[in-house]
Amino acid sequence: MDDLQAFGIEAGKGRHYEEAFYGLILVYTALFDRIAKYLDGFGLTPAKMNVLMVIKHQGGAEGLSQRDIGSRLMVTASNMTRLLEKLEREKLVERSSRAGDKRVKVIRVSARGSRLLDSAWPGYMKTMKGLMDRLSQAEQKQLAGLMFRWTRELKR
Repeated sequence: MDDLQAFGIEAGKGRHYEEAFYGLILVYTALFDRIAKYLDGFGLTPAKMNVLMVIKHQGGAEGLSQRDIGSRLMVTASNMTRLLEKLEREKLVERSSRAGDKRVKVIRVSARGSRLLDSAWPGYMKTMKGLMDRLSQAEQKQLAGLMFRWTRELKR
């Protein structure tokens, strides 16, 4: 069965917007599944990896507030709370009050979380590169350009 037929779409019927839209969904699902499979070996999910990376690389030693993390990842406050609670139970992040404003909680990647990221990162990058190597460098560049252009248009 053709991948698009699973969505009830017959390729070549002139509805290119459907083919492109559902094609993106299929690509996203395939990429997500492969990355999730790799990260599972480290006890991570893509969501956990993203949160840890944002905190470590954008928050640095100072950390980030829960609100800042959520806005950078575009997740709901309740989802962010649950995810951070899991990461805290796993001792991958540490939560403390911000100096001068005890209401604001600052999240930092723990030493354990940092070691986990450092061990997962090389294989994560290798997996990502392997997935993208199915396209030529020129195709990767073209795809990136289209995605960023489309993103800018959608934000208008």
